[in-house]
Amino acid sequence: MEPQLRRGISVRWTRPKVPDIVLAMALGYLLYQQPDVPQWGTALAVLVGMRCIQVSRTV
Repeated sequence: MEPQLRRGISVRWTRPKVPDIVLAMALGYLLYQQPDVPQWGTALAVLVGMRCIQVSRTV
C-alpha cells in the first residue's frame, strides 16, 4: 500500500460583488425582523449570503 498524502484546505477571501451585497442585505433585513432569530445568526447568514469566503481543497 502506498501512503496517502493529506490535502490541505485553502480558505480565501474574495471581494463581494454588488448583487451579492444586495441579496445578503435583503436576507439580513428579513431575518432581523424575526424576533426568534438571534443577532449572531443574522450576521452569519449575511456573511454566508455575500459569498465572499471560498473554501477549497488544495492539490
